[in-house]
Amino acid sequence: MPKAPRTALIAEGAVSQSWVGRLPGLRDYLGPVKGLTLRNASRTVNQIKAGVASDNYKDLQKCELILIGVPDEKLPDWIDDLLGCGLNWARVGFVLCSRRLDSQALARLRSLGGHTGSLSEMEGTSGQGYLYEGDNVALHRLRRLIEQNYTARIFEMKERMRPVYDAGLTFAAGMTFPMIAAAVETMRAAGLPAKVAESAVQTSVTGAVNAYLRAGRRGWAGPVARTDRDELRRQYQALFDVDSDLAEMFLKIAVDYLAEHAAKPGKKSRTKA
Repeated sequence: MPKAPRTALIAEGAVSQSWVGRLPGLRDYLGPVKGLTLRNASRTVNQIKAGVASDNYKDLQKCELILIGVPDEKLPDWIDDLLGCGLNWARVGFVLCSRRLDSQALARLRSLGGHTGSLSEMEGTSGQGYLYEGDNVALHRLRRLIEQNYTARIFEMKERMRPVYDAGLTFAAGMTFPMIAAAVETMRAAGLPAKVAESAVQTSVTGAVNAYLRAGRRGWAGPVARTDRDELRRQYQALFDVDSDLAEMFLKIAVDYLAEHAAKPGKKSRTKA
C-alpha cells in the first residue's frame, strides 16, 4: 500500500460479498476503512484483503477519495455522522457505491464543497465495466483507482440520470420479459411443444437484437414495423379464437403503435385499414 493512500472506504453490511469489495485497485490504493465499530472495520479489511481499519474520521479526511458502501437506507445516518464530526470535507471526493441512488443523495456533502458522484457495476460486465454519474473531480480520482493499470473501464452518464438509465433496463428486461412469455404462450396455443416454442422465440428475439445492433431502427421488420394492418388483423382474429387474453395484449400493442405512427407528420400506412 502506498505511504499516502489515496482512497478510503466507509463500509456497512455485506460489502465484502458485493461488487464494492472487488473493485479494481482496492488492494493497491485503499487506506483507512471505517465501519460502525472498529471491530466491524477490521472484519471488512480482513474479508476484502485491503485497507487498514480505522475508527477516526481524521484518517479518512487525509484521502482524496472516499468510497461509501453502505445500505441505501443507512446512508442518511452516515451523512449525519460525517457532517457532525467537526471536520472540513471541502475538496474531498465522495463516491456512493449504489445500484439505485445517485449523487443527489450526497447533496449535503456537495453543498459544503465536497466532490460527489455515484458508481455501480454495469450488468453483464463481470467487474470490467462501471457506471458513473457525478462531478468531474470525483470521476478523475475514481479513474486513477479503477482504470490505471487495469482492464476495467468507467462509463460516464449525465448527472442525476440514473433513473433514466434504470428506465432503459426496465425497457430491456422488465418490459421484454412479459412479451417473451406472451410469445411462447401464443406459439403453444398454436400447438407447438414448450421447448420448440421457447427455441423459436429465443431465435426471434436474438435476431431482433442483432438486427438492431447492425442497423439500428432500420433493422426493424415485420407487420408492426411496416404498419401492415391487414396482416395484423388476420393474426389478431386467429389468436382471439384460441386465447382472448393474449389477443387483447397483441391488439393493445399493435394499435398503440399504429395510432402513434399515423399521428406523426409525413407518416402514412402502407395498407389501408
